[in-house]
Amino acid sequence: MSRRIVLLSIALFAAAPAAAAQAAPFRDRVLDVKPSSSLKAKAAQATPANTIPVPTAEGYPLQVSFTAAVPPDPALAASYVAYLDSLPHGNELRKLSIEIADPTEVDTLCGGADGDGILGCYGGADKQMIVPSSGLDTTTADGLYSVRYVITHEYGHHIAANRSNAIYGATALDMGPKYWSSYELVCNKAIEKKVFPGYEGNNIQRYHANPGEDWAEVYARLVFPEQPWTFSPLLGPPDAIALADAGKDVLTPWTRNVTKTFTMASGRNRQGFDVPLTLDGRLAATVTGPKGSTVAVTITSGRQKVGKSKARGAKARWTLSSGCREQQIETLTFTATRKGGNRGPVALTVSYPG
Repeated sequence: MSRRIVLLSIALFAAAPAAAAQAAPFRDRVLDVKPSSSLKAKAAQATPANTIPVPTAEGYPLQVSFTAAVPPDPALAASYVAYLDSLPHGNELRKLSIEIADPTEVDTLCGGADGDGILGCYGGADKQMIVPSSGLDTTTADGLYSVRYVITHEYGHHIAANRSNAIYGATALDMGPKYWSSYELVCNKAIEKKVFPGYEGNNIQRYHANPGEDWAEVYARLVFPEQPWTFSPLLGPPDAIALADAGKDVLTPWTRNVTKTFTMASGRNRQGFDVPLTLDGRLAATVTGPKGSTVAVTITSGRQKVGKSKARGAKARWTLSSGCREQQIETLTFTATRKGGNRGPVALTVSYPG
């Protein structure tokens, strides 16, 4: 782990989900959430002429807008909302807004150039999906994908945007949600530059190796299990565990670190405590000794040193903002030491993702 569990900055790139066995790849776009984004500025050109609030089964409304090129259609809006409500989801659905555009304008509204073949998009500060107006059971402009599929894939992005998986400056929207991303060792693969979190450009290989896009495709396969996998072989096709983890990310998502406390007896000056890691994320350790003592903690993975605190007194801390595993279960050993001073038990508290 020591090669992976270090602080560093990685460039954010992204990959796309598999959608069909045909040679022409599925293309969508995740819009930047920053108001200054050029993609966001392009999408903002599609100021909706009309908005219809459509109630969900849970009782709250979703705002469905129509571009000026599409006559407002309450029945169409209701069918899209009913479909979204039928998908696996949590309370993040209430945070979504929808813009329905003419199929011929989706590419441009989603930040593409004419001919890029972008079939839908998601993002912006308002967490909006832009989808074609042709109806659920129609195909997209290229004839290869159903509008149901496009909506499902875009909703996968919305789930990620409302999940916690901040690591290396990226988010769940770039990396995928915590359980799936950790199972697929996305952090480690990103550091090795095998996958490209956040990439939404025209390099189709990098787009297909974007964990955020691969996650959206895995989510779509919860609904379309027969869908052929045409994206990164490093992140799919998902096996049974990956699909189960995806289901956890949707219905019972990760929210916070686990905290565990160990005690070194007063008669000892050194003791190691093992913590098995199954998820990637932030790590922290605090070692506390009796007043007047000097304590420290050293962290190792196998024979490799991960880090250590500085022994300055009766309390010492160590933190790592981003920890990536190299294998499914990676055990860290936290070794508490007493450098001198008063005797008495020493407490070691470790915070880890799980």
